[in-house]
Amino acid sequence: MPRVSHLLRRNGIYWFKIDLPNDLAGRPLPPSVPQSIKQLESPTRAGRLKTAVWLSLRTTVEREAKQRVGIQIAEHATLFDAVRAFLTGSGQPEEAVTLKGADQLPAIKSNSIEPRGVGLPFSKPANAPTGAEAIGGWMASSSRGLTITKAFQSWSSGGDVKGARTPAPNTIIEADAARRRFVELFGDLPVHYINKRHGREYRDAISRIPKGLPADMKQLTLPVLIQRDLSAYELRSATTINKSLTLLGAVLARAEQDGHFDGSGWRNPFDVSFEVDPADEDYYEPFTKDELRLLMSSPVFAAGVCPKRGRGETARWVPMVALFQGARRTEVIQLLVQDIAREPDTDLWTFRFDREGDKRIKTVSSIRRVPVHPELVRLGFLSFVEERRRAVGPLASLWPGFEDRSKLASRANKWSEWFNGYLAKHVVDEPVKKFHSFRGTFKRYGRAAGLDEVVINHLVGHSNHSVGARYGRKRDADGVRDSGYPMPRLLEEIGRVRFDGVNIHAFVP
Repeated sequence: MPRVSHLLRRNGIYWFKIDLPNDLAGRPLPPSVPQSIKQLESPTRAGRLKTAVWLSLRTTVEREAKQRVGIQIAEHATLFDAVRAFLTGSGQPEEAVTLKGADQLPAIKSNSIEPRGVGLPFSKPANAPTGAEAIGGWMASSSRGLTITKAFQSWSSGGDVKGARTPAPNTIIEADAARRRFVELFGDLPVHYINKRHGREYRDAISRIPKGLPADMKQLTLPVLIQRDLSAYELRSATTINKSLTLLGAVLARAEQDGHFDGSGWRNPFDVSFEVDPADEDYYEPFTKDELRLLMSSPVFAAGVCPKRGRGETARWVPMVALFQGARRTEVIQLLVQDIAREPDTDLWTFRFDREGDKRIKTVSSIRRVPVHPELVRLGFLSFVEERRRAVGPLASLWPGFEDRSKLASRANKWSEWFNGYLAKHVVDEPVKKFHSFRGTFKRYGRAAGLDEVVINHLVGHSNHSVGARYGRKRDADGVRDSGYPMPRLLEEIGRVRFDGVNIHAFVP
């Protein structure tokens, strides 16, 4: 089947992309413009038109995407003509061509496409409990049976039994956010009333909520929020939506384990996730050499600027550690001062990524000790560590602004929002280029330098599935198995990962 122009797929979801014509792309705008033109203003270059428009088609089905993309092409062609007319003074743009992001997408109705907006058919569930209180068109819970909120409380506490395993704090926070949105949509339903219809409607509703919303908008209830124009924000990926469904499914699975569905033939109502194409699972792309050059030439790294939202020195050192060590954002942000120390046997400086205290690591294979990259040493990273050691002590956070460990997760998310915004303004504004791109960048340069994949996987905390890779490993003083490679050899290997042609020397420590 031939490829449809302007149609792209990111993480399983189809997107519409169109470049502005050469006579319009990046063109300055007058101080006052109609709203229909204002929507084409660049979010990073105020007072100028965008160079391209990206819109999610909010579907994972190719047939539907091809139907919707045709309408987008026609509407944008009309909009571009209206912009020309306005800028040349030959006419006024028609307000009828105003696009509203997700709301302008066509709805399927009676086998026809209507370019008037999508409306989710949120109606009262057919099997809702009788006598329940109606809240905004949704059925709240009755007083009978275990509600989804009570089920969540039991799941998150591990049953309030000493020694029982409980979910990780971040997982509980994410699951509670998913539960809250569900309750906003349907009320606090008894679990045995929740069926696949609720799961589908919940999935379709949260699919319309972008990430990175301002704090005041995050406080809006889901039914209110989805009526807003959210086109200025980046959409969530299918993988993120699936995670919310999985967490709610886990809450109900615990209720099923406790016997609340006995004799009902229960099936998980949240088993309605999107199918993610394996080709789209690696959502974030590595940075190019030109993008790394732009980053190193930007104010934070080349001029020593310390933005308040970037948390001072954190703004420059966290990205540098991610670039030269290939570590995950959460692994870097949760580091304590004492996690950068000399290895007793070799006297080499190392990073320690572990699960001690309040720290969380994604997988067992991600628990590791790796040498500090020589370039970080040259740039003055160890001096920064020593300054923090004197200022806050070895048991405190390595990063300024993250001393309160009870707020670690929320502050890490806010910091990421700042950095990704900084990246969009100074380097590249694409959905596939975010902080996580540092990790792929390290692996790509590591392969180019000739590092063995087993070594690369250990350095970044990826698992090695080969049986042979497990031989020769020993436990260190903390009881954690090493990689099987002596630390001097790992230092030699990581030192081969270089970013030649990137003006790292411009970095101001």
